[in-house]
Amino acid sequence: MMPDIKKILFATRLSENSRHSLRYAFTIAKKFDAHITILHVIEPLSDEAKFAFAAYFEKEVELEMLVKREARVVDQMKEQVQDFCKSELIDDALCKSTFSIKVAKGYPEEQILKAIIDLQADFLIMGAHEKGFTHTFLGDIAKRVLRRSQIPSLIIPMQEH
Repeated sequence: MMPDIKKILFATRLSENSRHSLRYAFTIAKKFDAHITILHVIEPLSDEAKFAFAAYFEKEVELEMLVKREARVVDQMKEQVQDFCKSELIDDALCKSTFSIKVAKGYPEEQILKAIIDLQADFLIMGAHEKGFTHTFLGDIAKRVLRRSQIPSLIIPMQEH
């Protein structure tokens, strides 16, 4: 029996390779009439960053800045997808009904694996973020996710410029 892909998790770092990888996500979603959840993970602040925040800002200001950061990420993701749909000539209504956006806080590997379970995703798509001279390096996050993921996964290499 052919696999039935209805829920795609597209994990992105919002890098320059994201648009290239998103093409594959939308192509697969269109072929299978699937829904895409676009996930971006905001990593915890390092100890040094926390120390700097504590030294220069009051706790309320720090929390406000973090909330604004998360809102900026969501806005940036929506803008990227809307720009993508316009440039790829995808109908706006179809585009909006094809995806949803999720921002998680934590360590990327753990949040991606958690989202796979929570969303009951059928398929994972991630972009590779580094390019070597002779082959693509997946990166630590992608390698760890692939080792532990229980669903089919597609890693999109960086596009040559």
